[in-house]
Amino acid sequence: MCVTINIMNVLYLEHLYNWFQKQKFNNIYFNILHTPHFLSITNLTKDAKDLVLQNLSPRFDFVKKLNSDWNIIPVGFSDYELLPNSLVIKKDKYPNNYDLKFQADNDYPYKRHIDWFDADLFLYQTYFQFPNYDAYFLYEYDTISNVSIDEFFDTSLDFFGNNIWENVSESYYWLNLYRLLNPYNSSLDNISTWGQCTCIYITNQILKNVVNEVINNKHLYCNMLSEIRAGTLIKKFTDLKQGRHNIHEFISWEKSSINIDLSKPHFFHPVK
Repeated sequence: MCVTINIMNVLYLEHLYNWFQKQKFNNIYFNILHTPHFLSITNLTKDAKDLVLQNLSPRFDFVKKLNSDWNIIPVGFSDYELLPNSLVIKKDKYPNNYDLKFQADNDYPYKRHIDWFDADLFLYQTYFQFPNYDAYFLYEYDTISNVSIDEFFDTSLDFFGNNIWENVSESYYWLNLYRLLNPYNSSLDNISTWGQCTCIYITNQILKNVVNEVINNKHLYCNMLSEIRAGTLIKKFTDLKQGRHNIHEFISWEKSSINIDLSKPHFFHPVK
C-alpha cells in the first residue's frame, strides 16, 4: 500500500492509519507529492496548516497516553510549523553545521530545508530547559508506536541507541565531510554513531556530561552530522548500547528495510 500525501488527503491521514491497522498489508509506504505543484501540501494556507496540526494532535496525545509517567514535550526548529507549546531550538548555542548544510544541499537537493543533520540538538535543548529529569528519550516525528517506552526498551541502561556503529570507517560520507570541513578534526578519533536519531534513551548524568562537552568544545563538533556527533560524544562517557537486540527490525534509515507489522508491539521508523 502506497499513499501519496497531497492537499486532497492530508486531513485524513489519521483515518487512513487507523484503517491500515485493521488490514493485512505486507508493507505500507507514505510518499509526499511534489508535482503537480498545485496539489502539493506546500500550497496549504496558514489556516489549513493549522487544521492539519490539529488533526495530528490526537497522535501526539496517543503517545502521551501510552507513556503516562513521562513528560512528553514537543520540540523543533523555528523554521517549521510546530505543535502548540513546542520547545524551540536555539541553534546559536551549539556547534553549527553551516558548511555541512551547504554541501548536503548540493549532494541531496531533494532533502533541502530539512534539519536532519542537527537532530541531536533536541536532547541538548531539552536538558537545558528541564535539567532535573531522571532520563530523556528522543522520539522523532516519523516514528510510530503502540506500546510504552518502558514496555518495549530496556530502560535500566544508562544509554541506548538503535543501529550502533563504532569506529566508523574513514570512507563514510559524513565522516569524510567532517574531516574536510572542520579544521580541528584531528582532535577526534574513534568516531561512532548512535544510529538513527529516534528511540534514543539517555540518563541525566550522561546527558549532563555530553552537554558540557559539546558547549565547552563547540569548535570540535561543527560540521558533524548529528548521528556521529552524538555517538562520539556519548562514547566519551559510557558504552554505546542498543535498547533491544532486534532493534534493526524496527528502526532503519529506509522504510524498505523494515517489515511494518502494526499488529505486533512496535516502535517503527521511518513512517512519514
